[in-house]
Amino acid sequence: MIEENLVEFIEILMLATAVAVVVKFVRLPYTIALVLAGLFVGLAGLLPEIPLSKDIVFFIFLPPLLFEAAMNMDLKELRENFGPIASIAFLGVVLTTIVVGFSLNWLLGIPLALALIFGAMVSATDPVSVLATFKSISAPKKLSILIEGESVLNDGVAVVVFAIALEMMLKGVFDPLNAALDFIIVCAGGAAVGLAIGYLAYRILAKIDDALVEIAITIVVAYLGFVLAERFHFSGVIAVVAAGLILGNYGRDFSMSPTTRVIMLDFWSIIVFLVNSIIFILIGVNTHITIFSAWKEILVAIMAVIAARAAVVYPVMTYYGFPNLWKHVVFWGGLRGVIPVALALSFGDQLLSAMAFGVVLFSLLLQGISLEIFVKRKFADESERELEELIARYIAAKSAKFEMLKAIEQGKIVEPVAKDMLPDLDSEIAELGAKLEEMIKEGKASRLRKAALKYITDAKKSATVDAMAKGLISQDVALEIMRELDSKTAELME
Repeated sequence: MIEENLVEFIEILMLATAVAVVVKFVRLPYTIALVLAGLFVGLAGLLPEIPLSKDIVFFIFLPPLLFEAAMNMDLKELRENFGPIASIAFLGVVLTTIVVGFSLNWLLGIPLALALIFGAMVSATDPVSVLATFKSISAPKKLSILIEGESVLNDGVAVVVFAIALEMMLKGVFDPLNAALDFIIVCAGGAAVGLAIGYLAYRILAKIDDALVEIAITIVVAYLGFVLAERFHFSGVIAVVAAGLILGNYGRDFSMSPTTRVIMLDFWSIIVFLVNSIIFILIGVNTHITIFSAWKEILVAIMAVIAARAAVVYPVMTYYGFPNLWKHVVFWGGLRGVIPVALALSFGDQLLSAMAFGVVLFSLLLQGISLEIFVKRKFADESERELEELIARYIAAKSAKFEMLKAIEQGKIVEPVAKDMLPDLDSEIAELGAKLEEMIKEGKASRLRKAALKYITDAKKSATVDAMAKGLISQDVALEIMRELDSKTAELME
């Protein structure tokens, strides 16, 4: 049994890696590609159904997802924008739970307790695809903070509401007042546990300068915060988020060396990549049949989720005075991702799993792709477009010259003909190069400069490691140079 599970796990990792490779050649966000891959695997029957228990999803999959998201959130920016972020996050979870729950109950006859559980499942948002689009076009930073901050807060709140709704269903008692009181106690207790563990880890990290040990401590913190809070009947999810915020904003910046910071970011990115891959593929495997038979339930759920999103975003953002364009982006950018899928898997109901996957599928495919087109059209300024056109023409001209010289050597082009054409090509390259230099001096190509500097720094790091491996330099010297280069890389990432 263990061997079979291990083989299935390896197969899932192989599939996830194959998807990652394909995405490099196809203009499609990785999360969207995973959704399609999971659905294809289920329909093709490439993997058998792999049931997952609530404990496995909650205690193994959720902590790293929540911890990594919280660790990368700037606490100062979160505080400065806490009003709108908290309003959208908390109201979004509550209203989505109620609107979706009662809609499914009234329109489809699904028992109210079960419908409310599903509403809580799909109330968590996932900003990965949206933020990737924002970075590609240099969208306003505050807009990114709003969407990222909302996700960090409402992930925790959504899981707490889900747990409370599930407990009420099991007890057979619907008591909103008691539920609200439980919510406050559970969240406050979880936050206290997370802050305490995060602060303790921060103090320990300040005494250590060993990347492997420090990263091991962050792993312990992510899981210990969850387990300890749950042991005291508080929210393990809120504890993980609180601990992640502390370590990401104090431990990482004040207790860790540049080398550790870079390695840690890469490590947690890999962990999240693996968890996302496993969950999206498994949901496709487990719901490939039910998703088509549950189209009516999925349609009602999608409409209810969108209605609840509009009812929260537009009033809140109007109250805080945000531009209309931002309201539209935040409304349509409330994508659903891995958390609803994880919660659905943990619940173990085929219909709810299919509905959750249907909502996520609609969200990532239709909302995600259309939002990318809309945002790029609205936020990409003319100078950025002009820069990209210059780069394209410059690269094309340089490549044409290279190919022409190669063709001369291979006898594919007669040399006198080529020599007659080369001056025009050289002139075009020089003209485009001069325009690029001018834009760089004016500060319009900071993104390109940063990418080039990172490429050069990475090349230096690779050469240093290679020299150490060949015995040309000692390990101490290599580590010292690596620290300096890692420090430059960390500065570039800020």
